[in-house]
Amino acid sequence: MADTQRALEAPPAYSELTGSVRWLRANPILAAGVLLIAAQLWWKAGLLGRSFFRFDDYIYLEHASASGLTWSYLTWVDAGHLNVVGSAIVWVLTRFSPEDWTLASAVTLVLLGCTCFALFRMLRTLFGDRPGILLLLSLYLLSPLSLPGLSWWTVTLEQLPLQLALFCAVSAHVHYLRTGGFKHAAAAAAWLAVGMLSSFQGAAVPLLLFALTSAFFAPQSWSRALWPVLRKHWRTWGLYLALTAVYVPLYLLRLRTSSAGLTKPATFADALTFAGTLLRETFAPGAFGGPWRWAASGVDALADPPPALAWASWVLAAVVVLASLAYGWRAWRAWAILAGWLIAVDIVPVLAGRSSFVSGVMLGLSARYVWDATGILVLCLGLAFTPLVDGPGQWQARRRLSRPEFAAATTLIAAVVVGSLWSFYDYPTDPTASAAASYIATARLALADAPGGTVILDDPTPSDVTGGVLAPITNASSVLSPLLSGSPSSRPVFITQPDGTYDHLLEFDGYGRLVTAGIYGVASPSAPAGGSCWPATFGNVVVPLPTAATQVTMLRIGYLAASSARVLVTFGTQSALYSVARGLHAAYFPVTGDSARTVVIQQVSGPVPCIGSVQAGVLLPSEAGPAIPPLAVAG
Repeated sequence: MADTQRALEAPPAYSELTGSVRWLRANPILAAGVLLIAAQLWWKAGLLGRSFFRFDDYIYLEHASASGLTWSYLTWVDAGHLNVVGSAIVWVLTRFSPEDWTLASAVTLVLLGCTCFALFRMLRTLFGDRPGILLLLSLYLLSPLSLPGLSWWTVTLEQLPLQLALFCAVSAHVHYLRTGGFKHAAAAAAWLAVGMLSSFQGAAVPLLLFALTSAFFAPQSWSRALWPVLRKHWRTWGLYLALTAVYVPLYLLRLRTSSAGLTKPATFADALTFAGTLLRETFAPGAFGGPWRWAASGVDALADPPPALAWASWVLAAVVVLASLAYGWRAWRAWAILAGWLIAVDIVPVLAGRSSFVSGVMLGLSARYVWDATGILVLCLGLAFTPLVDGPGQWQARRRLSRPEFAAATTLIAAVVVGSLWSFYDYPTDPTASAAASYIATARLALADAPGGTVILDDPTPSDVTGGVLAPITNASSVLSPLLSGSPSSRPVFITQPDGTYDHLLEFDGYGRLVTAGIYGVASPSAPAGGSCWPATFGNVVVPLPTAATQVTMLRIGYLAASSARVLVTFGTQSALYSVARGLHAAYFPVTGDSARTVVIQQVSGPVPCIGSVQAGVLLPSEAGPAIPPLAVAG
């Protein structure tokens, strides 16, 4: 009675603190898991802060800005990837703030947080609130195999929704197995659909659920459990199979429109090289905190483990497998599931989509191809060492670890944590990311401040901005068109090659500013006798050039006309009819490399205009004249 009275008389803040302490004591595993995930998000936010859009990111951004939220847009396939979920996310973000890395990073962190919580929930569902699941969660959170993919937005938009859906589907399916409630099977099917609509790898998740059910939720041997499991849960497998049967034809149908279709390795040796490199140099070292050393940087980073550590990781992997078999013979099923996933999901699809134009070694050293396998590794480690909660095939309580065994396990875990931290801090972020961010920010200001109807020459953007993708992906119109706003009639216009009258032709310079497009080459001298116009003789104007112009791609003629007319412009062996406009203008004519010492303007109809200056050469951003925005603002 007295305790109740004191509790009633306690201040609200004290009561809340007491309640929080009680909750922490009652839920220590949950609280620790939340803290680990929060720390990881803060950790990975630093990586995203040093990254920026790269490669296919700009393809997705341009496609989203030019399309409505239609079925055709959502099922668009880029380089063999059908990512409906990612396309929807890009479309929404483009409408809010196009090419905004801060917003994209925030969404990435939200997806990453949801994925980590989904994994934590899956582990708690399978194994309960045991301290061991915190170790499994930490292995996933610290895995360096996620770093190259996480810094590449296109890969993130595919992999995080896939992994989120996979973990949620396993949790829902396990709830179905335990309760028999078909609503849980329906929830699992919904998550399967999300996974398939994120990546083709999602089509393998139903097989994972079947393998998990027959191996660990049936009392018989694995081979004898297959048919009873099929028969007992036939409605659920029918639902999963129906989803897969709808998805696979859709994917194959849309794959016809992809820039990269199905392919095959040049030789069987190439396939073995890729598989061997991926497992030996990337996945096995990554499972123990590797690769400890990287080649290249940013999204191009490749695993480059020291040979001794790579082989040591394989020895440790064999030790872990043997230890799990000594702990419980049934553990071999978990390793079989992991091997099947690596082959069916991470090796065969890559060989079918990339092996014809990228070497097997380069593919094998790309850690992003086994990012998804990190979650499967964590799941299989749990199945190999931890008893299931309320499973029909629940293992008997295991013996406690001896002191030497406990010391060895603790040392291995500490080494994995230290190695993961080492790999993270050794990971070379893209050195050009800050330059790309500055360029896009400056171009955003330039396009916003450009007068209505501005004509911009569609030059390639610097390779630092896009990462070096081949044209036309890197053209300014492709990279910067998502930044255009306002009505179509008032927006700046991109042109590939000027041909006609353009009085204020602009180009983007290396900083992202709009500057005057200038001709670099040969310019005509001043008009004779101090005049401003070159003289016309019998309707012809001949403008000499001081030297022969070579490697010319563009001819510019400045003129003043009192009325409209038509003239024939000749440079070397090339001629073009031109309609003269009244007033002061500049005419541009594309040419194909002729060498000539004169430019002839011949009257066709109407009076010959006053011809001022003539330049022959190539169009480049001018270093003289005003810029939009000024350099001080851009900097």
